[in-house]
Amino acid sequence: MLVQALESVFANAATPQKIVLVVLLAAVPATLAAAVLALRSEAQDNIWRRIVADLRIAGPALGLLVGGLNSFHMGRTIQRLPFDPTLKQLAPGIFEVSTLVSLGALAGLVAVAAHAALGLAALRARAA
Repeated sequence: MLVQALESVFANAATPQKIVLVVLLAAVPATLAAAVLALRSEAQDNIWRRIVADLRIAGPALGLLVGGLNSFHMGRTIQRLPFDPTLKQLAPGIFEVSTLVSLGALAGLVAVAAHAALGLAALRARAA
């Protein structure tokens, strides 16, 4: 059911939103891959650790920014309509906004967890 819902959001989204949805979806496995690469690296300050650290902020910020702009555009469009839209007509837009914000939050939470794991691994390496 979740996959069908995401497919529906993606199918109805405009191209810029589709790009952001793909980036946010890709950020989750990319964060995990970067964390694994950071753990395998000998250096404490490497690009993979920086990527994981940056995604803690970038994921949620991107989801919120695009979701907010989407809400703004939807509100402006509703104001211009010569009729009052029904909830069924508004639901796809609301669903798109919530998907963008939720995927951004998911990407950020995965990055926070990966960053914490990297920090614990660094502490263990120092103690050993």
